[in-house]
Amino acid sequence: MGRVIPEEITELSMCEVFVFGSNLEGQHGGGAAKTAYEKFGAEWGVGSGPTGQCYAIPTMHGGLDDIKPYVDEFIEYARNHPNNRFLVTRVGCGIAGFTDEQMAPLFEEAWRLPNVNFPLDWALEFDKDKFIDAYLFDIIPKEKEIPLPDALTESDLKRLCEEYKYIIGSAVIVPKPQIRIRYVLDTDKFGYASFGDFFMCEDGELYVWSYDKNNELHHNQDMVELIFGDECKYRRQRKHSFHRVIFAGVETPFSDYKGRKLYSGDVLRVWCKKADGSIPKRFRKDAAYLLAFGTLGENEDDNKALYACVLDNHYILLDRCARVERCGTVFYGLDWNEYPVDITQRCSGFQNGILEYEESKKLYLSEDDKRVLAKFTPNFDKECWKYHALEILEIEFDISKQ
Repeated sequence: MGRVIPEEITELSMCEVFVFGSNLEGQHGGGAAKTAYEKFGAEWGVGSGPTGQCYAIPTMHGGLDDIKPYVDEFIEYARNHPNNRFLVTRVGCGIAGFTDEQMAPLFEEAWRLPNVNFPLDWALEFDKDKFIDAYLFDIIPKEKEIPLPDALTESDLKRLCEEYKYIIGSAVIVPKPQIRIRYVLDTDKFGYASFGDFFMCEDGELYVWSYDKNNELHHNQDMVELIFGDECKYRRQRKHSFHRVIFAGVETPFSDYKGRKLYSGDVLRVWCKKADGSIPKRFRKDAAYLLAFGTLGENEDDNKALYACVLDNHYILLDRCARVERCGTVFYGLDWNEYPVDITQRCSGFQNGILEYEESKKLYLSEDDKRVLAKFTPNFDKECWKYHALEILEIEFDISKQ
């Protein structure tokens, strides 16, 4: 789970830092200090703080009260370097002569940082019951609920991915935002991922960690190291592949009348309430509107984003609808190589009835065109007639499983 270090550390990944006990003179002649000096770049004569790919904590100059300020400095350093993984050895428990029971409590605050890792005996000292559950059974602690906006935008996803970048790369078991997204796998195939198993870059490109052996060939180790500044060895040991996909919406709190969860980027058949707010007794097909459902606005300053069907100069909230039915998505005419297009733009194109092949060539869609395009998604075909051909041939895209 990424919180326990091995008994013997023989190599470090790009982001890892070897934390060892030293003396103030920086004479690294034995134990973990000697390993730090000979293998990981610790400088002779530097007895405290970062050096090479290490961090030294002096433990030979007095009692626990004398050591604690240096431990506190390390904790603050680790907090300010959230994308490094700190491997804390049994600091002070060798030549210095302290016991695990004496030293571990000095580091208890560091246990709350997901990027600080400890020997098993120390981890048990911090929180025995909770740690055993997480370590043995992969149970994610749920005592901390992460507050989220009422409606999530792509800007929110980018911000959260950057904030939790270390956790996403290392797969450490800690509380994370409860977010589920959808992405395009192939024609007629969506995939789904929970927060912690995807990363959205600043330019909108989306990458997912996948457990599917079929995706192993698409693993992009260069992007792993570029994004996370590390090899993410734990992920690779678990056969996780990291590959680019097309973002296809975030799960919202809403469902259609058949109980299917709604995602941003869905196309809905919407029946509005009557002028007096009452619900019609009968729902006629010709009384419904075909609308794209997405996120309106941004969560910034004093503004709050909303989930809504956005029209030219107004919008419709789902609580104003008598009934909604999910009948497709806006993910048609896709291209793996295109620059990421945000969902708001895709929804706008659907609402305006425009299918854009190139900047200089646009095809205006009828309501029937829009219905068929939405139905046969996700899809990479660029020509509208191909979607109509699928309907004529009675090809099924199983939307109930998407």
